[in-house]
Amino acid sequence: MTDDDTPFPPEESDLPDRRDVLRAIVGAVRGDGIDAEIDAVPARWSIAGTHEITIPGADKHKLKVRFRAAVGPIPDVEAELMARLSVPEGVGRPEVRAFAKRFKAACRESGRLDEAYGRIDDWVATVSERAGAFGDAWRPREFADQLQRVLGFGGRTPRLETVLDAMEEAFAAAAARAGVKVRRTALETASGLGVYLDSFAAARAMLRKLRLFVGPTNSGKTHAAMDRLCEMADGAYLAPLRLLALEGQEAIEARGRPCTLITGEERDVRPGAAFVSSTIEMANTGRVMGACVIDEIQMIGDPDRGWAWTQAVAGMAASEIIMTGSADAIPYVRRIADAIGEELEIVEFTRKSPLRVQEERVALDDVRRADALVAFSRRDVHALRAALLQRGHPVAVIYGALSPEVRRAEARRFREGQAEVLVATDAIGMGLNLPIARIVLSTTRKFDGRQERELTSSEIRQIGGRAGRFGMHEEGRVAVLEGENIGPVRRALTSPPPAPEDPRPWISPNLIHVEAIARELETDSLAKVLRTAGQELLRAHQTFRMTDLEGRIQAAIAVDGAKLPLAVRDMLSRCPIDVRDANQIRLLRQWAINQGRGRPNPAPDFGERYVRDTGTDVELEAAEKSVKDLTAYAWLAYRFPDAYPEMDLCQERRQQVNGFIERTLAARSLPRACSSCGARLKPTHRFRVCDECFARDRAARPARGGPRRAGEAAPAAPGPRPGRHGEAPARPARGGFRRGRGRP
Repeated sequence: MTDDDTPFPPEESDLPDRRDVLRAIVGAVRGDGIDAEIDAVPARWSIAGTHEITIPGADKHKLKVRFRAAVGPIPDVEAELMARLSVPEGVGRPEVRAFAKRFKAACRESGRLDEAYGRIDDWVATVSERAGAFGDAWRPREFADQLQRVLGFGGRTPRLETVLDAMEEAFAAAAARAGVKVRRTALETASGLGVYLDSFAAARAMLRKLRLFVGPTNSGKTHAAMDRLCEMADGAYLAPLRLLALEGQEAIEARGRPCTLITGEERDVRPGAAFVSSTIEMANTGRVMGACVIDEIQMIGDPDRGWAWTQAVAGMAASEIIMTGSADAIPYVRRIADAIGEELEIVEFTRKSPLRVQEERVALDDVRRADALVAFSRRDVHALRAALLQRGHPVAVIYGALSPEVRRAEARRFREGQAEVLVATDAIGMGLNLPIARIVLSTTRKFDGRQERELTSSEIRQIGGRAGRFGMHEEGRVAVLEGENIGPVRRALTSPPPAPEDPRPWISPNLIHVEAIARELETDSLAKVLRTAGQELLRAHQTFRMTDLEGRIQAAIAVDGAKLPLAVRDMLSRCPIDVRDANQIRLLRQWAINQGRGRPNPAPDFGERYVRDTGTDVELEAAEKSVKDLTAYAWLAYRFPDAYPEMDLCQERRQQVNGFIERTLAARSLPRACSSCGARLKPTHRFRVCDECFARDRAARPARGGPRRAGEAAPAAPGPRPGRHGEAPARPARGGFRRGRGRP
């Protein structure tokens, strides 16, 4: 009977006696799991049930599914109840008990429980069938545990449909995880990243020996490694920086071995050279050689560049692999050696001169000759430089935005005594041998491109170890500026290196991996390929983990719109640009578009901006960015000479801009002095000459327009107008000073 067929008139549906009686009946049967919605007409009845299930594959996990199955209205019994309510006798307790038995019997005889059990069993059967498609990726016990948590419902007994929906959602979540595992396995298998070590066929075919020279800076480990390298007939030296690669070339040739230099943006090929010095990203894993020196091996733990050290250790085809660096690298190298099954020898070196912690904080007024102040941003470096100039110290500066040529020039000024004090970032931590007596950290925190964090012990040791160069100073000291905490420095220099939380080395997908992933995903988007690799692959790998690909992804987004093959776009995405610089991203995008259209890209042109002797701080920063643009162009020109044909012009302009930067830094590194008498000027003094010289010069001039006696020398011309910031204006190429402007 439908709701419309019920014999109850609408006005009777709201009778208080009906609800009271039904409420009493429901109270009598609720202990048997039977309930009703008494406001509905007729009342809607339901019955509670419990069904035990077992998830296939998890036999020990017996789950009890509690639910409430809808029975619906029982109109015939309720019709009798309404008829009973209409007689004068009404409904008493005996009648309530009698009707309760009838409603209970009707609910149990409805077959709703058996139907519910069948639906639950059917769902369990589908789980077994659907989970089978995931193979080993499916974890039945893990799913059973999750399902048990889902079925709690906070102590309530929900409707059957709610229970089935919750169980299906739990399965969908578990299936998604299993599906991701299946997808990851398929991608790792297809790409070859899952068997990364096997991709270096030449190295795997050799019997190699791994030697790890560990010790602090200034311990002679790199010198010993280079001696061993040059005992071989041929070999390679791999460095983290172009500056170090250049020093490596010089060190090998000083031992009588011709050596070729290869970096990302230059080649210095020596005819007949059997040795090569290169930046580590340019390592040639296909060439068989006698020995290979991998410098600064602790960089293998760096999430951005560590993949290059992993590639070198695992892939260089040399009979002897000699790694030099700090002991922080031991867990990573040992993980690779165990995976390859090759012998690893660890040789420990000790520092040649003592390195001590200076407990007393250093005030800027107490900075002395041969000190190096370390900051961690370009802005802080220049602020410290200005403060030291104000205190009368000639200053050299070294920071990451400077090209290797300029860094070397500034290091030379400090080494030769033209600058008393060095202000630098942690760029001095690698590749520069400097006569530093004391390292003074301006802070023990740094922004690493992602977050502000404490310096690691490895970073402090690497930077602090530059103090007290053997043969230059009897000992080295490491201190902090006033207001900073010496505790991190003390712990870093007096405690052994802590074990890394995750000793798995980093790896990065090469072109073969990228193309294989693209085929598996059926996509031509480089950004999608890299994002998939970064987010999904090697999550559970026992030996390796995926490097941080975010910077490469941003570059890939910039070049994906160009009509270029995937392999070309992959190479463009590796171009050394700062992806945080919107101008460099735009430049890379335009270069890629032009390359895709077959238009040659001209070298960046800056007009006559950097032909002057020196410039302002603003012009200095612009020049540093210009060098980055030229470096990126040179990097691409070596790989795509037809698309970037102006390599010679690029190198000429880069040399010109670097010269401008060197001259500007040198001119602005000395305390300001009067151009007439040499007296020291305050940093805030507006003119090139002191007040006394200006007054004396003015008094010596004849009155304006007055006649001069025959043979009388013309009065000295007044000094040039000062620059906006007090600096001496540069002399234009044709001679003389421009009128009306403080800057040339």
